[in-house]
Amino acid sequence: MDAEELLRRYADGERDFSGISLVDANLANMDLSGIELSGADLRGANFRETNLSGAHLASCNLSTANLSRANLSNACLEEADLSDADLQRVDLEGANLSRANLWGADLTDVYLIDANCTSANFSMTYLVDANTKGANFQGAQIDTAIFQRQEMLFRDIISRYATGERNFSGVMVECYDFLEGKSWEIEEFKGLDLSGIILRNSNIQRLAPYMNGVILRGADLTRIDFDHSNFEGADLSNAILRETGFFQSVFDHANLSGADLTGAGFSEDSFFCADFSRAKFNKAGISSLGFICNNFTEATFKGAMLHSVHFDEAKLTRTDFREADFGVKDDRVFGGDFRDCHFEETLMPDGSVRNNS
Repeated sequence: MDAEELLRRYADGERDFSGISLVDANLANMDLSGIELSGADLRGANFRETNLSGAHLASCNLSTANLSRANLSNACLEEADLSDADLQRVDLEGANLSRANLWGADLTDVYLIDANCTSANFSMTYLVDANTKGANFQGAQIDTAIFQRQEMLFRDIISRYATGERNFSGVMVECYDFLEGKSWEIEEFKGLDLSGIILRNSNIQRLAPYMNGVILRGADLTRIDFDHSNFEGADLSNAILRETGFFQSVFDHANLSGADLTGAGFSEDSFFCADFSRAKFNKAGISSLGFICNNFTEATFKGAMLHSVHFDEAKLTRTDFREADFGVKDDRVFGGDFRDCHFEETLMPDGSVRNNS
């Protein structure tokens, strides 16, 4: 079914479209009040300014969808996936968002009056100027939500850093001025502490070669293109790198412990002696590279694609490869290539536990 057919059938009085797939569909500026879309796959769909009041959207996938200025009053979004969705100025008055995943969503100026948000995930969600009067957040993950947004030009950060200022956590960088009218030495940013800074969705390609030794602990680097970047010796511990793209980049001796690399893409990169302990590679796409002398203690690869990837002398203590896809090689169950690695309670794709003999 496509968007045109759904609209035609809705106009004819049909309301139940449970479980349909309309990925990236354009349904902007429509009246779909009371529609039943439970369990539907609506990733990336455009519902801008659409009337979805009273709609049933339980357990549906609306990740990265555009719902800005939509009317979702009294809608049921229980257990829905709204991660990275655009919910700016949405009317969610009286809506049911219990156990919904809103990770990284933009709810700037949203109306959550009397909404049921129990046990919902608001991690890294923008709630700037949100109206939450009467909303129930019992059990919700909201401690990392962003309620105030301070924006600053990159050149101003550099100037203030030079005068001794160090705390830029939570500052959203306006990136259009990166390197504008100025040339930099390759080592000039080494040791620059930008811990906790927000660069989400930014285009910093011109800055990428200069990241050698930079400190980005806990920084939000979601959906950034880091192709041909130099992160040698950089500190990216606990950084958020979800859906970030890496191609032919250097991360030798970098600290990525605790980093969230969910949905990231890697190809032909260098990670010699990088620390990936407790890192999350869930649903990441990794191809044509080798992990050499890396620490993957308690790292997880749930749903990751690892094709033409080899691990050399890696520490794989309690590493979780369950549900990872290594492809098929030489008629084996999976094509993972492990050379001289340390296995200790390592969970393999088939659920077996591997230890060094």
